[in-house]
Amino acid sequence: MKKVLFFAALICGLVIPNAKGQIGLLYNGQCYQPGETVVVAIQKTDHSVRSIGFRNMGSGIISGVVATMTEVETNGVVAWGMCTGDQCVATLTSAPFDLPPAEDYTTFSIDIDIEDVANPYGVYNLNLVSGLVDCGFVVRFEAGSQGINDVVANASVSAYPNPAQGQVSMNYSVEQPSTLAIYDAQGRVVRQMNVQGEGTLQVNGLAAGIYAYGIAGSQMHKLIVK
Repeated sequence: MKKVLFFAALICGLVIPNAKGQIGLLYNGQCYQPGETVVVAIQKTDHSVRSIGFRNMGSGIISGVVATMTEVETNGVVAWGMCTGDQCVATLTSAPFDLPPAEDYTTFSIDIDIEDVANPYGVYNLNLVSGLVDCGFVVRFEAGSQGINDVVANASVSAYPNPAQGQVSMNYSVEQPSTLAIYDAQGRVVRQMNVQGEGTLQVNGLAAGIYAYGIAGSQMHKLIVK
């Protein structure tokens, strides 16, 4: 099954030192900055093209941007081939592309194969480099009961305190059986809990750092542990 999914980069910006422009990446309502983990839900035995939108928030064009996906860890998820506009290459390094100022660029896409294995997932570093830009994100493709465009209805979760020290309380509300997960900055699952209905979970022992957390198929959030 193939499906092309687009998510535009809206007004969220990353300031690049000594750069003419800023780049924003938005997925599922969350604005991501370098080093943070973008969690993408996938379906088992699915072949898909995932398209990501970047937006140049600066006043000058950013020329010759090259995006590279580097495999960190995978189980049944294979990323191969990238397209920017009408230029497609059969490698995980894109052809150079330009980011005009204040315009959406939504045709950067990645071809993903998902094998029929238990718990398919893949973690990749996504880096954008040019003479003016050098930034990176962690992208984690993870199988769940929902596809990327099938957001869980009426699902919410919050963590407090945030920033936290030592212990974190997580309030959740979700109508159907779901998974609440916490990911570190490398996209690895550090906690995973089955949830349904309403409740509060206590999470202990998280090392200092920046984490992403959320219910599978819904918006991800940032957690800072000091």
